[in-house]
Amino acid sequence: MGGVNRVLIVGTISKYGVEVRYAPSGAPCASFMLALVETDKDGREHLTLVPCEVWGKKAEAVAELDPGALVLFEGKLARRKKGEQWELVVRGFDVTPLTAPLAALAGSAN
Repeated sequence: MGGVNRVLIVGTISKYGVEVRYAPSGAPCASFMLALVETDKDGREHLTLVPCEVWGKKAEAVAELDPGALVLFEGKLARRKKGEQWELVVRGFDVTPLTAPLAALAGSAN
């Protein structure tokens, strides 16, 4: 049975910002944590950090984003080996910075 592997996330670039590295082929890769804050029924906030990466020309554009920037991130779930363990990461193919009017709408969704 097949499935669709597509993820859309609205969140902010974490306080650690964006790290750009280059593959031996010269292809740029931007890695960052996307911070998602949810408010529960009691008013407490819960932070979830989602590891994300973007390759190619989009990586260079993402590198210019500041920590705290609100973005719409589109990609797919992937697994990668980190040392002896596997981790889940969202590999993106589009990152769109959101402007103030859209940011207000995203904030009111909680």
